[in-house]
Amino acid sequence: MEKNFIMELRHGYDADFINLSGTIDYDAGTSLEELLEIVKRPKIRVDFSKVGRINSMGIAFLLRCFKKLRDDKGAEISLVGLNSMHTMLFKMTGVFLLANPEN
Repeated sequence: MEKNFIMELRHGYDADFINLSGTIDYDAGTSLEELLEIVKRPKIRVDFSKVGRINSMGIAFLLRCFKKLRDDKGAEISLVGLNSMHTMLFKMTGVFLLANPEN
């Protein structure tokens, strides 16, 4: 996995699709905050299949971003492409209280 964080957004008919790749850490914060401005649809599908490591700052940014999307935009957030480490980390930190894992 590459270290640099990359976020790609595609607007669908009824959902926005966000592909993340690289490491989610402090450097990813600015990009994640931009989601609040560029997300347009009420459903958001976030793909983590190309994400490597997620550190504590990355979790903090994800929690803040998902909470604002849910509270301010009424968004329904689905997470896909989670590996076992992401799943365990998101369970332990409360990310799944804000976004639902998709099978």
